[in-house]
Amino acid sequence: MKTPSAHRILPALLAALLAVPALSAQAAIQSRAENLAHPRGWSAMAGLEPRAVREIARTLPASASAPEDQPWCERDADLENTLRHDFGETRIADGAQGTTLWGSDLMGTWTLVFERPDATSCVIASGIGFSDRASPQTFFTEAGIDG
Repeated sequence: MKTPSAHRILPALLAALLAVPALSAQAAIQSRAENLAHPRGWSAMAGLEPRAVREIARTLPASASAPEDQPWCERDADLENTLRHDFGETRIADGAQGTTLWGSDLMGTWTLVFERPDATSCVIASGIGFSDRASPQTFFTEAGIDG
């Protein structure tokens, strides 16, 4: 059973996939090998770079008490539980300025999380094409964040 938080991430990821202009109906279906060779990612807020989302996320309320159009922010333990349980992701690497990379080799997904000092974390970007054989820097770079 998916948690309510996962229900916020999945529609956003699907909407981002469908909104990418370069993807035609045929091009949207790619093999796992193609995704691994060319990882892709999307900002948690349409129209904003993940760096800008990170700055906005510094002061956002937890998602349960926030409008639908903000990045998913949750208590650290709850966010970690959802990433592990619903997406099969594990913590892969720590990046610059409070960011962490989570990924699932099995699912091929990755999530970039901004961790705040108040024990709240926010998803600032996510994508597909994750492999534990790839350098974590690949995914930080895809999101426009220094790893």
